[in-house]
Amino acid sequence: MSNILRINIDQKIQEANNIIAQRIREKRQQYNLPMVDIQGSVGSGKTSILEYFAEKYVSTLKFLVINGDLATDIDAQRIGRFGSTCLQINTGRGCHLMAFQIEKALSEVDLNTFDFIFVENVGNLICPSTTDVGADSKITVTSVTEGPYVFRKHPITFKMSQLAILNKIDLAPAMEIDVDEVIEGAHDLYPQLEIIQTSVKTGVGMDLFAKKIGLETKKKKEKGRN
Repeated sequence: MSNILRINIDQKIQEANNIIAQRIREKRQQYNLPMVDIQGSVGSGKTSILEYFAEKYVSTLKFLVINGDLATDIDAQRIGRFGSTCLQINTGRGCHLMAFQIEKALSEVDLNTFDFIFVENVGNLICPSTTDVGADSKITVTSVTEGPYVFRKHPITFKMSQLAILNKIDLAPAMEIDVDEVIEGAHDLYPQLEIIQTSVKTGVGMDLFAKKIGLETKKKKEKGRN
């Protein structure tokens, strides 16, 4: 009976979360404001990617970044130094962000002042994968430093992702990782999953990543408006 009770509670929580997530989408639509949910393990390079975008687009786009972390605001400080507005959510023992937390964060700012929202979820590849935070898409960042089997070990995560980033490819030789082999194996498991190879250090793949999530299109529109 206790097992059944726990399942019922989880279902109710998930249903309530999904209602709030849909409410977030509807609110964002009023402002034509895109939002992506970026998940990945600690050290995969999520924050470095957001730093890269924050610096590159500092003069053309205004970013709102919602940072999830157990206890610190280190990532928010790193991204915020380039001018992006960062809202820190510390989850304590919570292993992922939920829609009610995102909704509360969005209520603290004037959405008219932003062009794009990034959610940097809590660092792990399990908990955030099945929770809807009201984003347009869920993007998973992994890196060659996590080894050649990460796609195989996290099937739910990558099945729930609209885009995957294989980051730090500049380190592939040192890690003795065959990037082509890793991607081929991932496509065998997830034929529809698009995977972009990136390196924040060298800039490889970052323009393609930006294009895929609409940053370049958004920039052109903003220039046209000005």
